[in-house]
Amino acid sequence: MKKEIYTEIILDLYRNPVNRGKLEGADVEAQGGNPTCGDNVYFTMKIGEGKIQDIKFLGSGCAISTAAESLLTEMVKGKSIKHAKKISGEQLLGELGGIIQTRMKCALLGLNVLKKGLEAYEKSGGKKTIVKGIII
Repeated sequence: MKKEIYTEIILDLYRNPVNRGKLEGADVEAQGGNPTCGDNVYFTMKIGEGKIQDIKFLGSGCAISTAAESLLTEMVKGKSIKHAKKISGEQLLGELGGIIQTRMKCALLGLNVLKKGLEAYEKSGGKKTIVKGIII
């Protein structure tokens, strides 16, 4: 029963992703992908007072990748950069449910790209940051 519920969560987020789109005037743009499976994600974020004020994503990928990215945007929106960088793969996978080992990269792509974008933003001293070509 539990596995069926998680499958429904993934399918619902895939069919009806939240925060899908692109923010104009974003402070952070982070794009990356997994060339072995073809999943690709692009995040745009507005940062203010050390928090992710708003976040959107675009990309092409499987249901697991899209669902994870959609869920991740909800997990970090309104939260501090520090909080977002502390989200573990286990936390994200726990929210998604039962992901089989061979699909872990799909589920964790967005988290890895998001963290690299935020790290680059911090290193820039809070200046507009664009990070492209992150390979996972």
